[in-house]
Amino acid sequence: MPTNPRDKVFTTLVWDGGSHLADLQLHLERMEKHAKRLRIAWPEHILSMLDAAWSIAEPSTSPPQFHPYGLIRLELSREGQITVQPRQFFLRNDEFEAVTVPAPRWSPKINGTKHGDWEPYVEATKHADAKGSDLALLVHEFAIIDGDRATPLVIDEDGTAWLASEEEGGVQSVTADILTPLLEASGVPVHHGRLNERMVARALEMVAIGSGVGASRIASIDGEAIGNGQEFTQKCQAMLTQHYQNVNAWTHVGA
Repeated sequence: MPTNPRDKVFTTLVWDGGSHLADLQLHLERMEKHAKRLRIAWPEHILSMLDAAWSIAEPSTSPPQFHPYGLIRLELSREGQITVQPRQFFLRNDEFEAVTVPAPRWSPKINGTKHGDWEPYVEATKHADAKGSDLALLVHEFAIIDGDRATPLVIDEDGTAWLASEEEGGVQSVTADILTPLLEASGVPVHHGRLNERMVARALEMVAIGSGVGASRIASIDGEAIGNGQEFTQKCQAMLTQHYQNVNAWTHVGA
C-alpha cells in the first residue's frame, strides 16, 4: 500500500538525555497546526499521552540535564497513538557541504507539514550521503525551499536574514522561530521570501538550522563555495547555546 501523508504527523525535539525536552510547547503548537491540515484529530490530553508513551519507551539515560544530548521524534498517528523514538546527534554546529535535489511536492495542504509520507526526505538524505555531502537542499522552480534535515537561513549582502516563505512549501522551523526574535533584537531583520539562485550566490553566509544540526555553516552547494565568513553562523550558535542554558526552555516528561 502506498504511504499516505495523512497517516501521521510528527516533530523532532532536542532532548537532554534524561527526562527533559526543549521547546516542547512550540513543537506541540506546530504539530497541532499540521495535524489540522492533515485532518488528524488532535488529542485533548496530549501531554498525558506523551507522559504515558515516554514511560513505555523509557528513552532516558544517565543525563547531562538541561543540555542538548540527542533528539526525540514525537509522532501522532491517525488512529491517535503517540510514540517517542530517541536518536543521537550526527553533525551539530559544524560546517556542511550541501547538494541540491528536486523538492518533493504534495497538495498545498500537505506541503510544508511534517507528515506520514516522509520517504522523499529520507531519499534526499541518502542521496546526499552517497555524494559524500552533509545536507540535501530541496529545490523547486529554481529556489531552495527546505533541507532534508535542516532549514536553510541566508544572510544577504545587505545584512538581512532570509528564510523560505510558507508559500514556497518549506516546513516551518521551530529553531527559526526561536532565533528570529533574538536576531531581530540584535539588529538583524529576518524576512521570508524566495531563496533563489541570485540571492544564494551573493549571500555573505548560509546556515543550516534545526533541532538536530543546531546552527551549521553551509560552506558549499554542489561544489560551489557559499559566502566567505562565519560571523553570522557563530552568532546563531551563541544564541542557541544561551537559549538551551535557560531551564525555562525545558519541560519534564514521563512519570
